[in-house]
Amino acid sequence: MPQQPILNEIFRIIPQLNAEWEVYFLRKKSFSVEGKDFTYDKNKVSSKDFFSIRVLKDNKLGFSSCSELEKIPEALNHALMLAENSDSDEFLKLPEPDEITPIKVFDEELDKVKHNLIDFLMEMQKGAFSDKRIKKLRNAEINVSFEEKGIVNSKGLSLSNPFTSITAHIIAIAEDKDSQMGWAYRAERFLKNINFQDIGKEASKRAIMLLNGEKIKSFKGYVLLDSAVAAEFLELIAQSLSAENFLLGKSIFINKMNHSVMDENINIIDNGLLPEKFGSTPFDGEGVSTKNKILIERGVLKGLMHNCYTAKRAGLNRSTGNGIRTDRGITVGPTNLYLDTSENKYSFNDLLNFIDKGVYVLDVMGMHTANPVSGDFSVGIAGVYVEKGEIKYSLKEAVISGNIGDVFNNIKATGNDLTFYGNIGSPTLLVEGIDISG
Repeated sequence: MPQQPILNEIFRIIPQLNAEWEVYFLRKKSFSVEGKDFTYDKNKVSSKDFFSIRVLKDNKLGFSSCSELEKIPEALNHALMLAENSDSDEFLKLPEPDEITPIKVFDEELDKVKHNLIDFLMEMQKGAFSDKRIKKLRNAEINVSFEEKGIVNSKGLSLSNPFTSITAHIIAIAEDKDSQMGWAYRAERFLKNINFQDIGKEASKRAIMLLNGEKIKSFKGYVLLDSAVAAEFLELIAQSLSAENFLLGKSIFINKMNHSVMDENINIIDNGLLPEKFGSTPFDGEGVSTKNKILIERGVLKGLMHNCYTAKRAGLNRSTGNGIRTDRGITVGPTNLYLDTSENKYSFNDLLNFIDKGVYVLDVMGMHTANPVSGDFSVGIAGVYVEKGEIKYSLKEAVISGNIGDVFNNIKATGNDLTFYGNIGSPTLLVEGIDISG
């Protein structure tokens, strides 16, 4: 995928401005297939160009965007006008050129198979139908994207890099007296790291485990969070590790820097330099190099994720490389955020054997209702009841509630199955003392 030509074109059309400026660009082409029950009904190709512009003058910022290269001069002048009429902010800055570490984020093999995704779709569906109790599929989808992202600014920064990604999602429906759905999802940068048949089998297994649910009486006990569910809880923690949210008072970690905030065996890491991972990138949305950083080390809060603005406002020398570009400007977000532990890691069966009375949670409903400031949550769950290390039956109309901080303070064991769902990764987690309601 060509890189330098677009940089040259941007420089060529930049107008003379009595201000600092920045142009971020994304060029993306996607190939996708959808279907169900060994058929496909959608096979489409789409493309997108996006240019995000910032102009900084006298500590005042203007922001604009466009979808065509030729419109960049107009967008820059519009951003300059907005800057001249905005409020001054001493913490605004554009980054200087940075030393970038190259990493593997582009897969040539995906380019070879982009027109043959139907074969992979059928393979995933075959995995889902490996059990006769799976009667139909609600949906199956595979998407492959080729992107070129880059950024240039008036300080001499000039970067561009090609990226690939492949995502697969499937929902299977099992029937046996009642009907239940199970899903599976993966997002990778490299084809070799995704097994379509296993994704189908995972969706099938989830649906089958949830058949013929029973109501339970409320109790406090162990909760075994499937890695996918644990990743959703970790995503809530990620919001509190954003310096932007921290500065706005929207974090459960306010006034807790260098204090214990989790179980002493837990580490939470953000690493944009993991080869071939979905969230990996040599530079962030502002052109700052990404790095490997431990945000929570042995349960102690050690740092936050920053962009250039939050770093300067916090008195730091540089951003942590967590600037995220959106349609509305720059925010803060993770690269590859994941949970690791310094203690032993256990198999799924070993984790079950720790449970005297509890539930294994395969899915949660309503995680968006959790309070990001207090950490309180109450969510519906799909899962199974576990007693003395054995799965007894699936649950009907069950809820777990508590505080997100307490969840990560009461982790009693972790699985050996660290799995990334997009750019968030977690193993299966065994948590003690959670309220479980029927």
